[in-house]
Amino acid sequence: MFYIKTMPNNVSHWIEKNKDYLVKQTEMLQSAIARMANNSLEVKKVGITVWAAIVGFGFTNRSAALFVLAFVAFSLFGVLDVYYLYLERKFRDNFNRLTRILSGYIVPEDQEWIEKVKGNFLKPDNSTKFLGQIPNTLKSWANLPYLITFLITILLLVVPLPASP
Repeated sequence: MFYIKTMPNNVSHWIEKNKDYLVKQTEMLQSAIARMANNSLEVKKVGITVWAAIVGFGFTNRSAALFVLAFVAFSLFGVLDVYYLYLERKFRDNFNRLTRILSGYIVPEDQEWIEKVKGNFLKPDNSTKFLGQIPNTLKSWANLPYLITFLITILLLVVPLPASP
């Protein structure tokens, strides 16, 4: 992919005319990215807390069904976290495009994108492809708590509970 240093006059004129607006858009994108990252962290915290409570209750009642419930509940929190990570990546893509445009290094796709969003750079695309991101997301170090928790839950389901005294 190559970058075009000189933009057509209509786009470069539009960028110069709206430079303050575009800078504000980048600041709002940074804020949205920070919120998505914070939401992802909060979902992880709440998910692990709910999981620990259900697993603790499962040990108290010696019920394998509660371990399955803990696994399902934590999986649902995981899907919500994947959604926040997906949105964060989309906002990062928009931020990267906008900074590239502001710096004068524009690619042909950027011109199409400018026309498509019509000045609203904060809106990610309408696709619902975030479930397809689950394999990529699981490779991230940010999701290590999920992988460890899933492994612990599977071990709790496989290994029989000790007999009560």
